[in-house]
Amino acid sequence: MSTTLSWSFDYDLDEFPTGYPDLDPNAIPCTQDEVGAFTRYFGPAVFYVSFLVGLVGNGLVLAVLCRHRCPWLFADCYLFQLAVADLVLVFTLPFQATQASQGWIFGEFLCKLVGALSTMNSYSTIFLLACLSVERYLVIVHGILLHHRWKLSHIYQASALLWGICLGLSVVELHFRTVAYFPQTKAVTCHLGFDAQDAESWRLGLRLVSFLLGFLLPLLVMAVCYCRIFAKLHRAQLLCKYSTVQLLLVILGLFVLCWGPYYGFLLVDSLERLGHLARDCAREKVLDFGLLFSESLGLVHCCLNPLVYAFVGVKFRRELSQLFHSWNGCKRQRQDISGHEFSQATEHSIVGMDYSIIV
Repeated sequence: MSTTLSWSFDYDLDEFPTGYPDLDPNAIPCTQDEVGAFTRYFGPAVFYVSFLVGLVGNGLVLAVLCRHRCPWLFADCYLFQLAVADLVLVFTLPFQATQASQGWIFGEFLCKLVGALSTMNSYSTIFLLACLSVERYLVIVHGILLHHRWKLSHIYQASALLWGICLGLSVVELHFRTVAYFPQTKAVTCHLGFDAQDAESWRLGLRLVSFLLGFLLPLLVMAVCYCRIFAKLHRAQLLCKYSTVQLLLVILGLFVLCWGPYYGFLLVDSLERLGHLARDCAREKVLDFGLLFSESLGLVHCCLNPLVYAFVGVKFRRELSQLFHSWNGCKRQRQDISGHEFSQATEHSIVGMDYSIIV
């Protein structure tokens, strides 16, 4: 049981390609007709709005960062990659909206590509947030400025390793994704085409990997880092003055609020599949709708970070204003980080001076 919008995990229909499994003749099979009908209207509306907002918002973030591409510091490099990851997912939303409304019409190649890009985004986003939390921890708690210790090539190598891991985790999508017609839904669907006898094992295994590597472990890393940061700033009585940590915490909180409910519903669904919970049509219907709303909320996350920058990030609003002035009047930008600011950052490394263009 999963929603018709799911990319990482797939339909119950995959397990029984010729119809429903053997059932007690006195039992009535649970159907997903109501969920499927609602999805055809709910999914496209949410995804197309998110596509427009995410395209404009992340595009502006990239435009602001590209104005300051030399020199690029650690935080800005990873914020740039975070915007790229969100923008990649934004471009997959029209495909998912079309599948929700009329089935998959784009062929098997795009089926594999869109599924892999969606999976890469889900991992890369949380990995990049974890990297930013570690960077803030090193700056504030240990006074280590990575842009002084690391060469630009080191940042590129670390980024290549991160994206290589994400690509490796998406190989399953590239290998198993396929297009098939399901008589039960009367639609062509892009799905994970596992063998019937191995489908449940693969599905539960992918859920476990996604939960551990794509949610729980990075979240624990970030929790440790930010707890140590708070303790350090609290002792220095600077907690309310450190805007960078506050903004990154808002970004982290949004990620947890957007994807946490999805993993919660997924856990209950997995327990039912493993037999720890008895099958119940009423609960399955609630789970279906819960997975539909929570996964849609998770996918909408790709358009929220630019809104956070706009409403919370003072530097981003200033840089965006300068960008518009530059477009309108061809004005030269003023240098964001001077040598004096660098010396201040070194002198006051205990509080980790804000040096990111965005935050």
